[in-house]
Amino acid sequence: MSGLKTLLHHERRQAAVVASLAFATLLCALMLAARAVYVGRVGPYFGLQWNLFLAWLPMLGALVAYNLGKRYGRRGWPLILPFLLGWLLFFPNAPYILTDFIHLGSRGGAPLWYDLLMVATYALTGLFLGLVSLYLMQSLVRRAFGAATSWVFTLSVLAMTGFGVYLGRFPRWNSWDVLTDPTALLLDVWSRLSNPLANSRTFVFSMLFSLCLAAMYFVMVSVIHLRDENG
Repeated sequence: MSGLKTLLHHERRQAAVVASLAFATLLCALMLAARAVYVGRVGPYFGLQWNLFLAWLPMLGALVAYNLGKRYGRRGWPLILPFLLGWLLFFPNAPYILTDFIHLGSRGGAPLWYDLLMVATYALTGLFLGLVSLYLMQSLVRRAFGAATSWVFTLSVLAMTGFGVYLGRFPRWNSWDVLTDPTALLLDVWSRLSNPLANSRTFVFSMLFSLCLAAMYFVMVSVIHLRDENG
């Protein structure tokens, strides 16, 4: 009976997290719809909605992988691995929305303060979708391989994410290109990595973005641990 209560308690926690992220997503859609009504058309900000949809994919993949790990332990890794790879592929889409602030001021028809709040809501929702999914994956790796390995995994993902976001924002590659045009994508990546002096912006942006993302992740993890200390 106690085991059942613990299971239900954990399921309620997951449902609460998903519900809060769903509420934030709904708020984003309502703000975009209100802007469309005010301006008279959807306009170029509709891309925010697509980006937020892509940000949900790593979250959903992380939830499935996390629960498979809880249920089957290491025996479940043949099932977990495809979800882990898919999560790695789509994870940069979540924090990518932070770069959509670049569009502010170039879209007319609505007050700048409204567009600022709307983009911030989308960006923060995408950010939390990414950070929560990363926390779930780190917990999964920690359970299977230990705390040290989980932090190596997490820091490696954060380091790669800055580069992934750069590829999406500037050369305009996306996650689907890994499947639809892998050769051209790999050639572009290699040309940047093999000649760092000629691609200094690539490395500076990637490093700074990864560091900012890591700082936000550390804050979130610290808050979670503070809650655990207080019962």
